[in-house]
Amino acid sequence: MKATGENSRKIIATEHTGMPPNGAPDIFSLPITVWLNNTSAGMLVTDERHRCIWVNDVFSKYMNGISPIHLSYTELIRFFKPMIAEHVPLEEKMKALRQEKKPWFGWEVPFVNGQIWEINYLPVFDGRRFKGSIWQAIDITRRHHVQEEIKRNEEKFRVILNNLNAAMCETDVNGNITRVYESFCRLSGYNEKELIGKNITDVFVPEENRKFARALRKRRLDENVPLVYDMEIVLKDGSRRWVLASSANVYDRNGHITGGAGIHMDITGQKKLQKELEEARKLAEEAQHAQKDFLASMSHEIRTPLNAIIGMAHLLEETTLDAQQKEYVNILKHSSGILLGIVSDILDISRIEAGELQVNQREFNLRELIQSLRHTFELKLGRRPVKIIAELEASLNTWLIGDDVLLNQILLNLLGNAEKFTNEGEIAIKAMQESWQDNKLWIRFRVCDTGIGIKKDKLELIFRNYKQAEGDIREKYGGTGLGLAIAKQLVELQGGTIVVEEIIGFNTCFSFNLPFMDSRKPLSAIGGKQSRKLKQRSFEDARVLVVEDNPMNLRYMMSLLEKYKINYQLATNGPDATYFLESRQYDLILMDIRIPGMNGLELAQKIRADENQPNVATPVIATTAVAMESTATMARAAGITDILTKPYTPDQLLQIFNKYLNEDEIEIIMEEVQNLSGFEFNNDLDVQYLTDLYENNISYAADLFEIFIRTIRDEVEKLSVLVDNHEWEQIKFQVHKLKPNFAMVGLTWISTKMQELENYLRVNQELHSNDISRLFNEIREEVYKFYPVVEEEYRKMQGFIDAPHEGGND
Repeated sequence: MKATGENSRKIIATEHTGMPPNGAPDIFSLPITVWLNNTSAGMLVTDERHRCIWVNDVFSKYMNGISPIHLSYTELIRFFKPMIAEHVPLEEKMKALRQEKKPWFGWEVPFVNGQIWEINYLPVFDGRRFKGSIWQAIDITRRHHVQEEIKRNEEKFRVILNNLNAAMCETDVNGNITRVYESFCRLSGYNEKELIGKNITDVFVPEENRKFARALRKRRLDENVPLVYDMEIVLKDGSRRWVLASSANVYDRNGHITGGAGIHMDITGQKKLQKELEEARKLAEEAQHAQKDFLASMSHEIRTPLNAIIGMAHLLEETTLDAQQKEYVNILKHSSGILLGIVSDILDISRIEAGELQVNQREFNLRELIQSLRHTFELKLGRRPVKIIAELEASLNTWLIGDDVLLNQILLNLLGNAEKFTNEGEIAIKAMQESWQDNKLWIRFRVCDTGIGIKKDKLELIFRNYKQAEGDIREKYGGTGLGLAIAKQLVELQGGTIVVEEIIGFNTCFSFNLPFMDSRKPLSAIGGKQSRKLKQRSFEDARVLVVEDNPMNLRYMMSLLEKYKINYQLATNGPDATYFLESRQYDLILMDIRIPGMNGLELAQKIRADENQPNVATPVIATTAVAMESTATMARAAGITDILTKPYTPDQLLQIFNKYLNEDEIEIIMEEVQNLSGFEFNNDLDVQYLTDLYENNISYAADLFEIFIRTIRDEVEKLSVLVDNHEWEQIKFQVHKLKPNFAMVGLTWISTKMQELENYLRVNQELHSNDISRLFNEIREEVYKFYPVVEEEYRKMQGFIDAPHEGGND
């Protein structure tokens, strides 16, 4: 505004002389009214007698067209006074300005209508001669309200921060305190003057932890990330407290880090409780250990005499006895059997609660287990008019890996419960595949009966220890009330759940699910001499589209397709696959879910979207290394017919062909190619996995080992460049593509690390960039370490295939 006053004087001087001052440009020859009219502020001009002689259009607009022109100074005061808030000393201020004749800027004047004006006063002189005054009025109502709102918010947050149970302070980049709040002073015991300028680490962190605290601040500044951590601090009185600290960087208007802000919450009470809980846990573990020792002793001490009593009762029965003695022996046998059952239940439930019972995984035949139970209970039922049936889903045709002993006990308890309460009708055992989740096959079991049933209001009792649905059941049927409780805890021990369901035709139905690993070994291939021949339908007229870009998977699949004499077309990316699908019809589509140029799910949706396309109804089989329920759900939603989990065996692919190709029932016999037994894999590799995968098909194994040797180092180096450049999307694609390859040559632990790497790549890659680089470097080292082992194994396979074998290729 000062510059405006000087310019005004120059313009006025120009009006009097008619010449621009000091040879200035022509703009200075313009009359002062041009400038006053073209400003965005309201302007009022008074002459040397302080009478209003002119206002510009903006001022007229402010006044709603009411003009103060020709009013004297006193009249001007009276004109404005009713408009101004009462507390404003308008008259005194204006008289003082008239008397002093000095510029005045920034006078904020509130009006009764809520407006606020900023008034600037500029007296104009010609030399020493007073020529009049220019008054500038700017409507600052909105700006004033914004400033007031900012002040109110600052005050509100200041009050909140000061009264929170979270102590806050601000520091510069070196950790020196620049601002503290009352809450921080309350926690620390210091006042503000004692803290400003002091280093927060030196003041509060114990000597032994200062290096760690400075490293945390350096990481926050260098990596530009917020941090959350807990730390022990020292207060002014020397006492120590634990705080949970959350710190973040503070920036200036140019985005440069100027320091940090930290919020500290006192968690000393929680730390104390955590310590007490840890001590209580140790005591509980010691008590549990003592309980285990007691149970081991009890099991031996109780079962030993009981077994002797039962055994002697059976021996006594075989001696010459009269009728009365036989009656006594039968009572003894029956009572000792009941006692043994009760003691076994009590010891079983105690072992479960003590955590002594362990889950032991091994291969087992589910069909054989259920049929054995069925036969056992058929014998137990004798001539009772109760039929026992067993129903297993056809897809459950492989050896499973799980705890068959615990499964047998669960089913034994549930069948025992059904047998006890069913005098006539039917008992059913059912098993069906429920889902794939976290690489596990979940199976749903149901044990149903037409017995007395369970009242709905009693359902919550039946799984409790020592509880039975009705008070008179123990008297009428016997038992401890532990059978169902044991079954429930054994199910939950393995990660499953058990419930009572309503099934039409049955009065009671217990349903539970359990997870198992699928060995991928067909039931027919285990337990006897493995068949060297496979039954299959004729596929000679079938046309199959294979969408796959992984060289190892392609070679493996091509070998099988050629062996089965199937006419196939290859596509290694989404656009090629789309072209083939739009131009001809296929009988089956085998498609990797992740392919270059298009997501496999998107391609499946595209296939199903247009009814005029030739392959809208063609079965689509997705091949994927991710056997999770979420993947299966997305696949079904996209229109995918079935899922084949990588790596798959020849028999698994053959099952897909038999299921979806050529519906005629002509069966032929085709011999396996180079299905040789006797080859032993190197113990540095995962021997069990390779044996399960290739089932002695050494020629197929050799093909895949050869592709791995030829391609893997180039693929890993490509991945190395991508990791160095942080090209996250390409890295994700490459990792997913390579992940199954390592397992197919027995480097299963590298596949596991690749899965871990893929997990890091799903979200916040930049945050995990150090972990990604570290893990990839470990994988690369492992690949180069075991590459010679795989090479040597391939040479050994070649020698084994070329060598003569007894019996040829039977």
